[in-house]
Amino acid sequence: MRNKRPTRFNTFQAQVRKQPSSFRPQKRPSSSGGGGGAMTAPWKRASLHTLKIGPPPRDGIYFGAYEWTAGDIASVEAAAQISCSHYHSGYGNWALQYSSGHPHLNLAAANAAWDAGKAIVVQAYNLYAGTDTEHPAGFTVNKLLAGDYDSNLATFAAELRAFGKPCWFQCGREPNGVGQDYMGGFGTDGTQSLAAAIAANAAYNQFSPPAIPSGAPSTLYDGCSGATMPDGIGRIKAGQRYIHDFMVRREGLQFLTFDSQGFVVRYYKDGTDNQDVYDSNDYVGNEAYALTLLQRCSDPAYWYPGDAYCDWVSLTWYYLDYYDAGWSWLTGSDILIPNTEWVSSLSNMMTKVAAVTSKPVMLAEFGMPDGLDSDTAYGATKITSGFTTVLTTWPQIKAVSLWSNHESWLQVDIFPYDCLLRPNTTQATALQAVIAAHPTKFHSYVTLSDGLPHPRVL
Repeated sequence: MRNKRPTRFNTFQAQVRKQPSSFRPQKRPSSSGGGGGAMTAPWKRASLHTLKIGPPPRDGIYFGAYEWTAGDIASVEAAAQISCSHYHSGYGNWALQYSSGHPHLNLAAANAAWDAGKAIVVQAYNLYAGTDTEHPAGFTVNKLLAGDYDSNLATFAAELRAFGKPCWFQCGREPNGVGQDYMGGFGTDGTQSLAAAIAANAAYNQFSPPAIPSGAPSTLYDGCSGATMPDGIGRIKAGQRYIHDFMVRREGLQFLTFDSQGFVVRYYKDGTDNQDVYDSNDYVGNEAYALTLLQRCSDPAYWYPGDAYCDWVSLTWYYLDYYDAGWSWLTGSDILIPNTEWVSSLSNMMTKVAAVTSKPVMLAEFGMPDGLDSDTAYGATKITSGFTTVLTTWPQIKAVSLWSNHESWLQVDIFPYDCLLRPNTTQATALQAVIAAHPTKFHSYVTLSDGLPHPRVL
């Protein structure tokens, strides 16, 4: 499991890196939160291995949650009083079953999740460079593109083929968050850090995509390098396109539903990328170069891999504050960031997303904690503000995945926040009120690309 660092949550105070449709069911399930009723007549659909996870057929969102600690999803469902569409207690996060950093599918757990009516998420590597249990020692995107891990990807593909059911597929998580120190890697071989690239004024034009795999489109790496494309982002785009091509064209796995790696909604206020400005000040004497680079690295005009290689845009969005008891560098007073500023930050990102694609958006991590206290009136305002914004302001957002926490993360200077929603709390009451106000907008099952729901609801 990934060690949580303050950089994952990316507000300016937290930057302490230095430390086809011929299917005609006679009755569809209801779109209400409970998941709906059963169909009353036999029906036909394409084989599951040809389908993907599509957006809800009506307004609203898929309502999902993570399980890093046993009981997390049950807690969220009890708090909301509706079921989650994703994920499942046996497969409640992406960081499962890696073997020496190579991806692996627990087939029994995946099938148990599917049989319970839940969609799951799988992942092949984290495409950012650096040390991580989710890629092998010495991993670089350059090696991936050179085919060094093809045999491992083929093994993973065989396991996925045995599963054969629609699932979300990730090629990494938070390149501009927890992976920001390297992103996809800088320098000619992709082993240099962001800081090294800035110090050398060498964040562009160092990445030269390799030969395109036999049979792949000639445009596979178009737009992945150049004078304005940050090398660390270009490599991430190239890596996702390579894995997509490998899994879908070469291995024929049509049921994989690719997302865009959960780029972080960074702090934005009063028309300014405040967090990027704050981070750029670390690079004394080269602030302007650093600022432009950081802004490009978080802009979907640069990082979005393209509609041919992505089915859902994924973002991570947190309402965070900074507490005297939670951060060793903060003494004397808490820093409370107004909910309106988090809404402004999301709006800034969503405006940019809408400019490059109309694909559905998932908040692949969504958290609204009040420090380590899960039962406060202040925390309840975050729940109300966050969900209301998603449901009423940005209809392109079609799914949310509520974050939870591994117990080892809830520490000063690591992650002093408790994101888990619990029943019989003020936060739970707030969520239930939002659901009651929008009863048709919370979907407890996924709809597949044939327009029909997950078979488990029949």
